[in-house]
Amino acid sequence: MHRRRHTIARATLLGAFVLLAGCGRGGGEQTTDDPVGQNVASAAAAGVPANVSAAIDCSNKPDFVPVYANATILSCTAAPDGLPGRHVSGNLVYETDAPEKQVLGWSRAQANASGLKYRRETGFSYEAGEESERSLRVVVESHIGRTRVSINWGQKAP
Repeated sequence: MHRRRHTIARATLLGAFVLLAGCGRGGGEQTTDDPVGQNVASAAAAGVPANVSAAIDCSNKPDFVPVYANATILSCTAAPDGLPGRHVSGNLVYETDAPEKQVLGWSRAQANASGLKYRRETGFSYEAGEESERSLRVVVESHIGRTRVSINWGQKAP
């Protein structure tokens, strides 16, 4: 019960912040120096729920995480994962109209171009990495006439 109250209190505070950040401001004006917070505030001013806009912010994804052109990002998360050396892991999910094999081949080429080494491949996934420094797993599947791509990644923070 205590945890639920805490969650409700945090959600209320976030909602109040978003509302205050948007009060009296025109669209597109910066309200914070935090890019995720700015995206949430801007989205809230446009009527998009804060939890939705925060879930699809990918400003902190590493450059070796490939996203196919014209993709629709569904979710994007990242956080410290408890591994030694300030290691961070993330997950990104998007959909595209491109065929599964085309997206998987393109993703493999992007991983290779970023210097990641081949680890394993199947007809629907590709894995690459560099020991404990960087890792990438791309999985493609058909989903309601589109291709859904799930990317898991890890990186030792600088």
